[in-house]
Amino acid sequence: MTVDPPKSAPSDTGPAGEPRINAAAEGLKGRLDEVTASMVSRILAEVPVYRRLPPDGLSNVEQLASRNSRVLAEALIDGKGLDREDLRYVADHARERVRRGVSLESMLHAYRVGLTAFWEECIAEGVALGLSRDAALELARRTSELSDDLTTHAAETYVREEARLRAHSDRTARDMLELMLRGEADADMLSASRAAPGLESASRLVVAIARVEAADPAHADALEAASAVMTKALSTKRASALVAARSGAVIAVAPLEEDNSVTSALTVATDTLRAGGADMVCGLSVPLDGLAAVPAGFDQAVLAASQTSTERPVVSLSELSVVENLVLGATTTTRAMLIDQAEAMLPDARKSLGPLKATLQAFAETNMNVTRAAKVLHIHPNTLRYRLRRVLEQTGRDPHTFGDLLDLLCLVTLLSQPDL
Repeated sequence: MTVDPPKSAPSDTGPAGEPRINAAAEGLKGRLDEVTASMVSRILAEVPVYRRLPPDGLSNVEQLASRNSRVLAEALIDGKGLDREDLRYVADHARERVRRGVSLESMLHAYRVGLTAFWEECIAEGVALGLSRDAALELARRTSELSDDLTTHAAETYVREEARLRAHSDRTARDMLELMLRGEADADMLSASRAAPGLESASRLVVAIARVEAADPAHADALEAASAVMTKALSTKRASALVAARSGAVIAVAPLEEDNSVTSALTVATDTLRAGGADMVCGLSVPLDGLAAVPAGFDQAVLAASQTSTERPVVSLSELSVVENLVLGATTTTRAMLIDQAEAMLPDARKSLGPLKATLQAFAETNMNVTRAAKVLHIHPNTLRYRLRRVLEQTGRDPHTFGDLLDLLCLVTLLSQPDL
């Protein structure tokens, strides 16, 4: 009797095995609701920022998971790669993430988690069909490649959308700032622009101007970095600051809730920027009542910025003395005349300007009391008397009289000011 040789089991790899692999994808496609639910559940469990999304945001996540799982399943069935035309929906979802403040890192984390859940469901489908080891590996490989392609496309789309929306936001902020500085903006226009949500309802405002200098000339993002730290420093829970780059500086119109908190917050911001390789100095206007005062506030911020230094990176005009404000407010002609007068009266003043200014200020602040002023200066009263006598001899102005002391303070303050 002739015995026929045993028949080998049908292969589920290679061309003859394609139907077996496709069957796994078809089975997966038949239960996409279950697969989508698994993907969303994993995303919410492992990506905290997604758990904080409002209901419409969660709905958006579910829609994306459903669409992604369908696109991947169909690509597995067809045995082809992903068609970029079929992925245009990703841009809408990436734009949604950008607008909700979801970072690229968080979005990619969500993609990895969700697609891992899809991959596991796909492999489970293959196991249920009894795929051979080789067929299962091929199914896993195809699924991984498609998932990587989808994630890469999502990342590229997010970056493009973020750049586009940032450019649009920057243009909107610059346009609104220009209107404010011309005195042409009102609360309705500001609210409609959405350039700084909530700012239109702020009862008091402050204008800030910052100049940035990078330690490394290659630090091309210094202005952008300054804009970011200023936005964070000047925005409140109720309102965002309007921040825009203009003429090589960063200008901000911000809500003012506590005068001191603004100076403190900007001081922290300058420290943050310095740690990143850039120095920032910032001038602040006095508190302003409404948008109509912004043009004047800008001029004030420019004046305050002229008084900044590395040691004093943030200066508010309201914190300067009356004498400093009077000197700052002088016209160019008046300043030139007074500087000539000061230099003629005090030819060597610039060489010892610091001690001279400190002496006169201490004497003024102690109501012209020699003993108390000497104590402030940490010198002997006789040393102070000698200094004051030398000032009288050199200038013809007696520091012991109120009028002459005020004149001397103004002149010394003027000499210590940088050119505006």
